[in-house]
Amino acid sequence: MSIVKMVELSSQSPDSWEEAARQAVERAARTLRNIRSVWVKEFEAVVENEQVTQFRVILKIAFELDEGATARSTRSMGSEEILGLE
Repeated sequence: MSIVKMVELSSQSPDSWEEAARQAVERAARTLRNIRSVWVKEFEAVVENEQVTQFRVILKIAFELDEGATARSTRSMGSEEILGLE
């Protein structure tokens, strides 16, 4: 049996929503293993001087928890380590 945990993240990019999502996954992968999927919940854009300057996403990343004695505690991978992506 596998167990999947989800964490919610926010990321932004000056290029696109897709790039913001890609950056969030790449950054989360430095801390989390077994990432299985990403679900983008919200899209937002920053407008300055009537121009879009930043694309923001709020997303959930799903990752499978390790099994057995070698599994790392998810507590040691607290959200503080992966939040605040920019």
